[in-house]
Amino acid sequence: MDGQLMWMLVLQLLVIISVAVCILVFMLKKLVGRSRVPMGSKTILITAADTLIGSQISAHLASMGFRVFAGVSDVNSKGAQRLKSFGSPWLHVIALDVTKNDSLHYAIKAVREHFHAGEKGLWAVIHLAGTGVKTSSLNGGDDEHQLRNALEVTVVGMLRLIRASLPHLSAAKGRLIILGADDGMSLGLRVWGSGAIGVTHGVWTAARFAAEGLASGLRAQLRPHGIPVVSLHPDAYYAQKLNEFPRPTTIYEVRSDCSVEGKPDAALTTEPVIEVLSPYAMKAVEEAILSTAPESTYVLTPSASSRIKSMMIALSPNCVSSAVLKQHKLAHYNHTV
Repeated sequence: MDGQLMWMLVLQLLVIISVAVCILVFMLKKLVGRSRVPMGSKTILITAADTLIGSQISAHLASMGFRVFAGVSDVNSKGAQRLKSFGSPWLHVIALDVTKNDSLHYAIKAVREHFHAGEKGLWAVIHLAGTGVKTSSLNGGDDEHQLRNALEVTVVGMLRLIRASLPHLSAAKGRLIILGADDGMSLGLRVWGSGAIGVTHGVWTAARFAAEGLASGLRAQLRPHGIPVVSLHPDAYYAQKLNEFPRPTTIYEVRSDCSVEGKPDAALTTEPVIEVLSPYAMKAVEEAILSTAPESTYVLTPSASSRIKSMMIALSPNCVSSAVLKQHKLAHYNHTV
């Protein structure tokens, strides 16, 4: 009996030590990941910068002092004009279509010509192209055509983009950041959305999961080059926002601390930028860009409490999640009536 008791105590001690070691390793990993590189004069290329999330991220990074090349499909579009009105010398709007090799070639050439003396290459390439699908077949859309376009832009475009930018990312030990699929830790749009997911979200999700698969392969291939591949996972709330039309109308202010030649008061002006990501979510974007050892994934969520709520719902029994869903749909119905 005493021998069995001794073995039980030894086993419990080993379990406690194992848990303590795991916690210590986790904390050390987080501590290393939080150490940030000095911003200095670093260059970032962003695709689909004329979208709402692209405009917000481009303007935010430019206000931090990064030299941002905002790739847009049409330099005369409303989204491009919104970026130009920001008035920052750190923000350059360039034409970029990831489905065309010629466009990628000229965009990379334009970025390379603006490197400062001593700058080795690109610090980050952020691939946001492929956000949103306008309409489903139920409303006169062509789902098959949209899926082909979504895969061409989101997945094949990513492959073309990394091929064109690889020498410059490798030279600067930069990073590739993509907008990935739903984080999978919630009930999806069933909780946060209107309850009508529709085919449009299916197209968006299919393209994003395909991008995740390609990113996993690139992560292994680019590791020898010292290039981390980071995925930004929108939670269910942001998955809805990125896919919904009409687009959200919330406004937040971005203040530029940079002076513009010929505009002495430019540093005092604020330009309105339509908000998609909350300040809490933007912190995750900053970590992905500035961390010396970035995680492979970061979750974009409005707040810490909403993240905890999604996790609790995802881990709860079906009867509980169904009750939450029913209550949410009832609240949504009462709000719209």
